Amino acid sequence: MKLVFCKNCSSVFSLNKDKHWCHCEKSWGYYKPDGLCAVVGGVGIPIGFDNSSFTKALINRPAYGYGATFEAFVIPEVCPTVEYEEG
Repeated sequence: MKLVFCKNCSSVFSLNKDKHWCHCEKSWGYYKPDGLCAVVGGVGIPIGFDNSSFTKALINRPAYGYGATFEAFVIPEVCPTVEYEEG
């Protein structure tokens, strides 16, 4: 799963097939038709979730306490599944 963090307003938003913007509209992104590759624009930084780790955390969600942890990461500047647009 890919999300986008906006360096300007600090909002985090998910991607889908339609272009989506952050709160301040300085970052945007969307998934390409293949559903894997994404386009991120403006001052957005893509973030990834390890899908299997996230699924395990959902399954093991506790009733109380700190919650289940999962792996997330900042996607590198050069990545075969992310393209960047200026603007």
